[in-house]
Amino acid sequence: MVLEDQVVFITGASRGFGFAAAEELVARGHRVAATMRNPDRDGAAVQALDPERVEVLRCDVTERVTIDAAVHGAVERFGRVDALFNNAGYGLYGPIEDLSEEEILREMDTNFVGQIRVAQALLPTMRAQGAGKIINVSSLAGRIVGPLMGLYAASKWAVEAMSEALRYEVSRWGVDVTILEPGMYQSDWQTTNLDVAAAVRDGRSVYQESAEHALAEFRKRAATRPGSRSVATAVADIVELVQQLPMRWPVGEDTVQTIRLREAMTDQEWEERLRGDANLYRAAFFRGTEEPPPKPR
Repeated sequence: MVLEDQVVFITGASRGFGFAAAEELVARGHRVAATMRNPDRDGAAVQALDPERVEVLRCDVTERVTIDAAVHGAVERFGRVDALFNNAGYGLYGPIEDLSEEEILREMDTNFVGQIRVAQALLPTMRAQGAGKIINVSSLAGRIVGPLMGLYAASKWAVEAMSEALRYEVSRWGVDVTILEPGMYQSDWQTTNLDVAAAVRDGRSVYQESAEHALAEFRKRAATRPGSRSVATAVADIVELVQQLPMRWPVGEDTVQTIRLREAMTDQEWEERLRGDANLYRAAFFRGTEEPPPKPR
């Protein structure tokens, strides 16, 4: 038994996971409020999925006024919102030392605070309905941290903590919260939508050679990964699930295997593994003129 004809509010629906989820949900007979920053540019392709079941709305998760307007538009069109796919976000690549304050704040404002803003805007509707689902997008990086993606990981660790608290708080009104944790997938996330720190882009980072090599390896590996369909399928399954959602929903064998491996190790064992000669960490990051730091005695 599955929930049928659900209304799903999607942020970042113009491409990647958001577009794939809209496509999958419409194919299963659900209705979608597909929100994005630039509907004039990106909306036609999403609307074409099914004009009767898709409403394209402008929404920038860093601008509360656009969020409120999008929520109002979705409720006006469909009469309710059954689920939120809190998907909008982007990756920030670069060493912590190189990041500007503007880059740091923008990443946290979009990936973390943006999810809070959208949840806050939709929760009154869900409370009034006595039911709802919130799918907050985290990442494998929300559980595992590596070099050069520290701020992205920080934003996702923040999402994990916030979502767990929110889950406890809103359950009394029949609202369920789950944390979606995708691994690496082939999408625009690591190409056009990946923000590379200005210091690396400009060639002035003290970590320049290693950063450039690691970025090339990251993108090369991403190109071998599956597309967004697995994540879209997971989102649709969550929307249709009748029973209570699990707190976390990992997607991808890389996520499941890496989390399992990390949980079986102490911090010291994990760090030693990352710094080991046979590990991709050394191959991808400690390469070039910079040398790895000495191991503690």
